[in-house]
Amino acid sequence: MTVEHPMSATDTVRKINARWVLSGELVLVTACHLGGEATGLTDMVLLRDAREALPLLPGTTLAGALRGHLTDVLEGFRADEPPAVAELFGGERGDDEGSQSPLVVFDSFGQLPRGRLVELRDGVALDARSGTVEDNKKYDLELLAPGTVFPLRLELAIPDRQREDVLLSQLIAALDGLASGHVSLGARRSRGLGAVTTRAWKARRFDGSTARGWIDWLTTDALVPMDTKAQTAATPRDAVALALKRAGVKSALTAPADRRALTTVEVTLSFPGALLVRSPAPTADAPDVTQLASGGRPVLPGTSVAGALRTQASRILHSIAAREGVVGERADACVDTLVSRVFGPRLAGDRDSRPEPRASKLRVSECTLSARRARVTRIRVDRFTQAVASGALFDEEPVVGAQARLTVELREPEEWQHGLLLLLLKDLLAGGIPLGGTVAVGRGVCSGRAELHASGWPRAVTLTPEEAPPGDDRARVDAAIRAVGDEIRARREGGVG
Repeated sequence: MTVEHPMSATDTVRKINARWVLSGELVLVTACHLGGEATGLTDMVLLRDAREALPLLPGTTLAGALRGHLTDVLEGFRADEPPAVAELFGGERGDDEGSQSPLVVFDSFGQLPRGRLVELRDGVALDARSGTVEDNKKYDLELLAPGTVFPLRLELAIPDRQREDVLLSQLIAALDGLASGHVSLGARRSRGLGAVTTRAWKARRFDGSTARGWIDWLTTDALVPMDTKAQTAATPRDAVALALKRAGVKSALTAPADRRALTTVEVTLSFPGALLVRSPAPTADAPDVTQLASGGRPVLPGTSVAGALRTQASRILHSIAAREGVVGERADACVDTLVSRVFGPRLAGDRDSRPEPRASKLRVSECTLSARRARVTRIRVDRFTQAVASGALFDEEPVVGAQARLTVELREPEEWQHGLLLLLLKDLLAGGIPLGGTVAVGRGVCSGRAELHASGWPRAVTLTPEEAPPGDDRARVDAAIRAVGDEIRARREGGVG
């Protein structure tokens, strides 16, 4: 009896009814860290191409981000991946029965903006109770500057004409995450790094059901298989629509229902005094400490805002827990658990005893500041003699009169998490949460207003420190804040930390 080899079977050959090529440009809106494993002078180095030493965006990184976004859209945040995603991106890692992906996402080499170099940024971990830096928790990392451009190239093989509209619609929904800013890349995404946008999209369809279509494909440039006459579009959907019209193919592209539960807050802050998020002096004649800048402009990093909000959240929850009769170690355990469910767990201690890593549900953007710089000279005083300490003269350059517009997102929010976010916003907008460093000398105090688009609420709510929201909006705000105490009370009665 002759056993036929599996690879010789005719049904194992991939059928291609049509082939799509899409190209575009991905532009960094904020600084981005695409990490590599090579050793360097910094703790976290950038991934670079070994031959050209150019910044590298691996196709696997981009495909993984697109895959995750499509899952979020189809099923909601933190949901299991539906079969529709595997149809486009192939089987998951470790799935021996998974199919090969019909989508090919190519690696891309980045081009830094003219006159800009790779940025260096320091990072620290803060103790939630003392507000000071934890021991041995300082690190530095390399970042790509805002404005860095990565050319994109994707190819989609359509095995069956009947599935073309479905696959194209899913691919467009995934790529829309890049264009809309809902997909970020690299490390510290929940803290504002890696925000991107896209531009200059082109698309071309090759008909795999005809000899002419295959000849067109085979005679294209292997590196740039795009018609030079192809019209440029602002979005992937528009580019695909133009390519379909040019190819004379009728199609019915449909956007899938978005099942994400997302609360978004647009916050406008004013700093009447000085603000200083420390950054080392870039040159010998610069001040000893300057305001952090990215792309040549001062920025308020999401890490600073999120760190301040996390510390204040711990204080708020401890206060509510004490009112509910939860004190001591039980209060610490309860508060740590609730804070971790919003901001993500702290990965401290031995690796074996660390909590399971989980992404932060609260995401804070990095924003550019509209401000002027002011160089000041300071001294350090000897506490014993009350004289100037020897060698303790230093310069600082904070920004003054800063204006900031940042975005805060809360994914899959529970009612008590809405309430905690509202309490944090109240303190932030009223000047109760100073941001940045040297807050002990009065820096970083801010005030402002916010517009909250809460998941499940019928309309946006405007929040100001001067007055409460009117009518039904006030009732919803009060109910969400009461839910924080209800959550702690339920944990107390259930004996849960």
